[in-house]
Amino acid sequence: MAERELVMAGQDQAPKVVAQETTIQEIEQARGDLARTIDAIADKVRPANVARRTADKLRQRAQSVDPKLVGAGAIVVVGVVALVVWRRRR
Repeated sequence: MAERELVMAGQDQAPKVVAQETTIQEIEQARGDLARTIDAIADKVRPANVARRTADKLRQRAQSVDPKLVGAGAIVVVGVVALVVWRRRR
């Protein structure tokens, strides 16, 4: 295959001789890397996956909550609901 010189504008470097096959391989590898990156991003932002991750986080948080706090919260909610119902009946 033919070889060519690659020089970037504005640089004071000697031209670098690069084989065309090497350049083609580098481009193909960059395409593959880019495709994997795009797939990873698409997977991360897919609504079903976001919902699943959020549900998993909520389950973990719910498991780490002290049962006494849950009971106290339930009592407060029942009390507030009873107060609202009682005030509406008056």
